[in-house]
Amino acid sequence: MKKKIEEDAERAKQALESAQRNLKEGDILTAANRSFIACENAIYVLLKLKFGSTSISRMKILTNLKEIYPNAKEAYDLSYDLRVQADYGRESRITPLNKENLENSLEKVKSIVDMAKKALKEK
Repeated sequence: MKKKIEEDAERAKQALESAQRNLKEGDILTAANRSFIACENAIYVLLKLKFGSTSISRMKILTNLKEIYPNAKEAYDLSYDLRVQADYGRESRITPLNKENLENSLEKVKSIVDMAKKALKEK
């Protein structure tokens, strides 16, 4: 299972780097998508380390994250909202998709990716 968790951590790192690069290049839609992928994979790391499961559904994330990692839940909700706007053209639930809001979200996602890396090193 450790190998799968390490793969999630690596995906989170790569997606974060991609999001940052895409945002710098002005590709907000792709940056929003990659930011969510980074956040989701970092959260997989945190929850798998906590619960030991290798399978994590979106429902499990929403149910468990709020109580265990409230900051991660906030980052997850925000990055998901921006992602569905970018990928599906949906209306915002939390905040509209624009460069400034994406930059703020990306900072929160970066902190979750860093938290996941730290938790993995400590295990």
